[in-house]
Amino acid sequence: MTPTRPLPPISAAELAQALADHAPLRLVDVRQPEEWTSPLGHIEGAELLPLGTVAQSLDRFAGEEREIISICKSGMRAGQAADFWAKQGLKVRVLQGGMLAWHEAKLPITRAP
Repeated sequence: MTPTRPLPPISAAELAQALADHAPLRLVDVRQPEEWTSPLGHIEGAELLPLGTVAQSLDRFAGEEREIISICKSGMRAGQAADFWAKQGLKVRVLQGGMLAWHEAKLPITRAP
């Protein structure tokens, strides 16, 4: 059996449009807590799950039907998390360019803890 791979990445503009259309997505930010409230902030509605805790937090995704959008600063850590989740059979995409791309596109953020 070939391991499942993540779906193609999603751009900041595509994600912003999907959120505006109320697409059933689960946003998971795998950065560290100090990055969550940094100047880059995070996307409203995202949940913080640092990369180092992804494997032991798998039970939080039991029965998840929504597409997971894996987010980090630039896309590297999000890709690692996406590979793991995809191998567990979850539908997952990486935010291409991460929060740097989101910020560059001047899309809304929050810095609330």
